[in-house]
Amino acid sequence: MVLELFKIDRNSQIPIYRQLMINIQELIHSGSLVTGQKLPGTRAIADHLQIHRQTVVTALDELNLQGWINILPGKGSFVMGELKQEVKSWTVPNAQIKERDHINLPHHLGRSLPLIHQKFHLDDGLPDPRLAPLREIMSYYKEVYLADQPYQYFKYDDTRGNLFLREVLADYLSETRSLDIAPEQILITRGVTQALYLSIKAFLTKGDLVAVPELNWESANANFGHHGIELVKIPLDAEGLIVDNLEEICRNKPVKMIYLTPHHQYPTTVIMPAHRRVQVVNLCHSRGILLFEDDYDYDYHYTTYPLTPLAAGAHGANIIYAGSLTKALAPAFRVGYLVARKDQIEYLAALRRMVDRQGDPIMELVVARLIRSGELQRFLRKNRKIYMDRRNFFCDLLVEKMGQSIRFNLPEGGMSVWAQFPQITSTKDLHIEALKHDLYVPDGSSFSTETPNYTRLGFAASNFEELTISVEILKKAHEEVVKKMKR
Repeated sequence: MVLELFKIDRNSQIPIYRQLMINIQELIHSGSLVTGQKLPGTRAIADHLQIHRQTVVTALDELNLQGWINILPGKGSFVMGELKQEVKSWTVPNAQIKERDHINLPHHLGRSLPLIHQKFHLDDGLPDPRLAPLREIMSYYKEVYLADQPYQYFKYDDTRGNLFLREVLADYLSETRSLDIAPEQILITRGVTQALYLSIKAFLTKGDLVAVPELNWESANANFGHHGIELVKIPLDAEGLIVDNLEEICRNKPVKMIYLTPHHQYPTTVIMPAHRRVQVVNLCHSRGILLFEDDYDYDYHYTTYPLTPLAAGAHGANIIYAGSLTKALAPAFRVGYLVARKDQIEYLAALRRMVDRQGDPIMELVVARLIRSGELQRFLRKNRKIYMDRRNFFCDLLVEKMGQSIRFNLPEGGMSVWAQFPQITSTKDLHIEALKHDLYVPDGSSFSTETPNYTRLGFAASNFEELTISVEILKKAHEEVVKKMKR
């Protein structure tokens, strides 16, 4: 009897009328209900399932609207004649899935995504969110959400980013970085990663050559690799990228772009001196090479004033400058910026619209108010002193507790130390051992397989007490790794 096919699960969280709809759809697909077949009456179904008749009526009305059945007044409900019952099941058994249907991620997309849950962390170099101006940020959000005329804030916004933020940023970057720019030369992004992706998409083609430091930001290398770009790796020394070597490469190969983090080279934290900065800018001008300057942590420089970016001055269309608030505030604030020539920005914005209609207009507006009020500047000045003290405390601790077991240079800026351990120490093993004691240490794999005993140790996100405990754990973990290696 057809009624026996109708079933519901009273323990399910799915509403009963929806269960009945799904049940009838599956019966049609399986062929248990065939084209033109009359369904039992609503009262009969309700009595069989012991549910209210109106629940059945609601389910059948919805099926009728969706085209599964046809309700004829005075005659009943019938399975639609146009339906084909060729599919016997909604799902395909695993055994029937062909191997070609499985997607294998390319190496550059299959990178690990470190998610830090440990109580203690010597991370890649992140800020301390406890020091962020969260009260001020909340206050600005509240102003927007409680505005008398909210339409202006909650409508679609400019793909280039909120105009007020671009106006404020133009002034801010002029004051702090000597960038002589207009709001039309700024594209607000969700971070440097998006800025780089768009720049590659806009100005490079598959097979082009891009020069990068031999030790470089993994996400940048992956971004280039995803677009089929060939990387030419340039060696580093105590002053950063060896520009003489770069010039030699450019004389013999058609390099289209150079990617640099000259302020605090990633991952080594080395600062490129003025004479090399001039040399690389002149190289780009003379050969028409595009330079992507990633200034990811400009705001935290401790020994002197931060160095002027390469993009400062009349650089024309040769230099693209990118930065973000990730290191200034916290990674959760996905607001970055890309500075270029006006026509380049228009092109990049048009590309961005293909995958991201706009950024986060509310957050952009809040950030603009944070800058215009001077809160961001006050916050950065205060935190610069705190982070410098933490750097000094941390480096002194490393020397005191670990001695010759670790080597590093005192970083002049940034929020991490580029540390070298003895050759017998693998930072990957160190990472695993530290996790056992609730300490996160980067395993070093994202930097280079040729430097297995190097890693970055972030100090900014931990206070003195946390740094003290972290170094004790690091020392203990290192001793355990050395013991295992000697066995």
